[in-house]
Formats: sequence, C-alpha cells, structure tokens
Amino acid sequence: MSMTKINWYPGHMKKTKEMIVENMKIIDIVLDIVDARIPLSSRNPEIATFAKGKKRIVLLNKADLVEKYELAYWINYFEENDLADHVLEISAETGYNMKALFEIIDEVAKEKSEKMKKKGLRKVQTRLMIAGIPNVGKSKLINRIVGKKITGVGNKPGFTRGKQWVRIKEGLELLDTPGILWPKFEDQRIGYNLAIAGAIKDEILPIEEVASLLIKKMIRYKKSKVLQEKYKLTDEDMQEIPEIILDRIALRMRMILSGDRVNTKQAALTLLRDYRAKKLGKFGLDKDMSE
Repeated sequence: MSMTKINWYPGHMKKTKEMIVENMKIIDIVLDIVDARIPLSSRNPEIATFAKGKKRIVLLNKADLVEKYELAYWINYFEENDLADHVLEISAETGYNMKALFEIIDEVAKEKSEKMKKKGLRKVQTRLMIAGIPNVGKSKLINRIVGKKITGVGNKPGFTRGKQWVRIKEGLELLDTPGILWPKFEDQRIGYNLAIAGAIKDEILPIEEVASLLIKKMIRYKKSKVLQEKYKLTDEDMQEIPEIILDRIALRMRMILSGDRVNTKQAALTLLRDYRAKKLGKFGLDKDMSE
C-alpha cells in the first residue's frame, strides 16, 4: 500500500519550538509525555535535544489502552536505549500512577535543593516542563498534577494554546506548552500511526488509507477475529487486501450511498473511532517501529 506524502507543519509549531528552546534554560525536569499505543511515533525526537542535561521522565500515557506486556516492553526499550532518566506508565484520564510520578519529581527536587543549599541558597525553585505532541494528554496530566481543572482540554489536536506557568506547591512550578510536532517524518509510518491514534487531524491524510493500514496492522498482530466479530466479516472477507476488507466492512455494516455504492469513508471513520475507544481491544501500533 503506497502512502500519501504528509505536508502539515503549521506556522505556530515553529513558534512553539522556539518558546520551548528559550524556556529550557530555566527548566530542571522535562516530563516527556507520549501515547502508550505509539510511544515511538508520538515521541518528538527534538525534545531529547532540547532537554540535554535536564532530568527527563518519559511518561507512557493512556496506559489503559494497551496490554501490560506491551508497557513492560516499552519501558525496557526506553531504559535500555538510554532515552530517559525515568520511564513510567500512567493514565492522566484516571490518575493511575500519579503517586509514583510525584515520588520521582520530589526525588529530583530534593537533589537540586540539597545541591543549592551547599552553595548557600535556601529558597530553591524546581521547574518542570511538560512536552509532547498534540492530543497526547498534556492538559489532563497538568490537571491531575495540580489537583484541579486549570487548563483547557480538548479532543482536537492542537487545542492548547500559549504557555502557562502553574504553581504546584511551594518550591515547585510547572510550565505547560502547546503540543509540538516536528517538521518532517523520516519514516512515513510515523505519520500514519499518529493519524490512527488521533494525534493529527483526520483531514490531513486520506481517511481510507489510514483505516486500511489499521486493518493491515490488526491482521499482522493476529487481531483478525476481532475485526470479524465486530463487523460481521466472513473468513472469505479476511482473505482480501485491507482496502477490500474496508469495503466489506461498509457493506456488512450497511453503510451504503446512493446508487448502491459502499460508503468507505464512513466505514473508515467508524473503524478508527472504534480503535480509539478500545472497542477493538487494547493494543499498540508501534511494534514494527522498534524491529
């Protein structure tokens, strides 16, 4: 299946990048939040460059959308490849593992405080930055950390605008930044994985191509039975290529346009929404990215 070239880097992303670089000078801890379903595809490689010399905590958010063995695999992957000082699976939606996150933050803040006290400074401020791509859960995470709703939260990629300093407690401040993507993808699969997970707008790529790739991945990951049961597909249907299977989903779900044409766009949107809502099971999309 050929993939459409992705051209989507908007002007405000460049401004966000510049803002992150400038503010990084006064940051102690970077919370690098990624989507646990696509931890490599949703990780902005530029953040590691910006955050050089800072304490980096990679947070596998939406941990409830994948199986435990997948989380264990990715935690080991990030640690073995020295991509972070700490790796932690969380759910900003439910609050899962927030206590463990605070323990790590407090540990780093204590280290800084003790170091500064030796230099004669008593009032020490530890500053955190949350960095991540759009729609990965940054605003929900901030609300969890602070304990109240203080930031706008939306399901549309790129909802958060402008930087915000948030006081967490005495001696601890957090800087929120808008989601930032990177100018180009070295691997087109990244863009498609982001599209499947809903991290970039559905309008950016042909929706049928995105859905067909999800079908291809599900077959590869041995999730064919899930597709069959959910969309009433036959064994014969599953022998077809992904694009034809998408047509069959539209047919079986009675998504028909005038002139008896199948509505593959509606089928594609339904398939993607079902995946994002856990209706097709809990599994990630980046397995082939680390091979």
